[in-house]
Amino acid sequence: MALSLIEAQPGVSRADLARALGFSEMAATRIVRELLAVGLVEEFEDENWSRNQRKRVGRPKTGLRVVPTSLYAVGITVSAFHSEVSISDAAGEIQATRAITNPNFESVEGAAQIYARALKELIDDTEIDNERIVGIGVALSARTNPEKGEILRSEYFGWSNDDGAFCDELRKILDLPVEIENIANAIATAEMRFGAARASREFSLVHVATFVGASIVSESRVVRGASGFSGLIGHIRSQKTELTCVCGRNDCLNLNATGFGLLSRLGKLDQPKFDTSRLSDYASYLLDVLNDADAACLVTDAGKALAPAIDSMGKILGPEMIIISGHLGANPTYFDGVQTALETEFGHARAAPFLLVRGTISPERSAALLALHAFCYSDRLDYDRLAKISERRTARHG
Repeated sequence: MALSLIEAQPGVSRADLARALGFSEMAATRIVRELLAVGLVEEFEDENWSRNQRKRVGRPKTGLRVVPTSLYAVGITVSAFHSEVSISDAAGEIQATRAITNPNFESVEGAAQIYARALKELIDDTEIDNERIVGIGVALSARTNPEKGEILRSEYFGWSNDDGAFCDELRKILDLPVEIENIANAIATAEMRFGAARASREFSLVHVATFVGASIVSESRVVRGASGFSGLIGHIRSQKTELTCVCGRNDCLNLNATGFGLLSRLGKLDQPKFDTSRLSDYASYLLDVLNDADAACLVTDAGKALAPAIDSMGKILGPEMIIISGHLGANPTYFDGVQTALETEFGHARAAPFLLVRGTISPERSAALLALHAFCYSDRLDYDRLAKISERRTARHG
């Protein structure tokens, strides 16, 4: 709790920390002493105080901030769009990335091995201290059970329940704890910790790429529902098409407001049914479309097709904000289409019930930030391990 607050409010004092967390100043001082001892935080003189010190009496205010190089988190983004492995410092800044070209999604274990080896090579090449890596975050287009570390199902990749095989392969190769999440939930978690939703406890995020999915956050927690997963808005009924969704219907939002539907309208598909073997082609075509000015009107129309679902989410959930993310969703033209339709067709120009925001965290960045959230800024932080590392180093340099 203390480390999270220091990360969110650089410059916070011990007294501020005690008041915010409901601790005594003595307890806050003890906690800060422990964080200082292992190098997770550092003290610094508040620049605002220094700038106005002639007007002040007393000692300069000493603030606290997280030391970015005190620890690291690593991430794996499993996607047809820019599949990457990455390394983030404790401040959430990406220090290194490596793209995975033409990944093979035929088997869960095979895909996991490809990403794990690429990540291991990246860690070795950057010479980042392995002991300071807290864990791995995995963001992928699948229904997941983070508590059990399982992929439950991925219609996108054609995977069924993997019984934890993906995470097991990562642990074998990298020997690190793993947090695995649906890509929409991973981005929502990263936006809440480091992005547009830092000040929000009630928000939703809609991730739009080849297909569309959502994450719902309430009281700063991802809502999973009784079944363990929620946010399947891609299967909300929309306009009938000549396409076939992975669920077997021809009128899903997945076919109207997404990259798949957009490619169909542009004549880029050779068959009306979604084909998992063509994932890389879909991604490549869509990225080309987003750079084509002649396709702007169709991109806008796809955004407008999403607006009814966004309006319904706002009315049902009552969030403070709804974030639109993803390679298609965060595209300015697509986002403008959503916003325009909400204003002209649903009355949001007069009184918007929620704030509509473009995503600030990319899918590639979200995986490592998910690991930071799970293994650093939570009660899963292995403080004892960091303390032993510091003790060993002190002894070596003693």
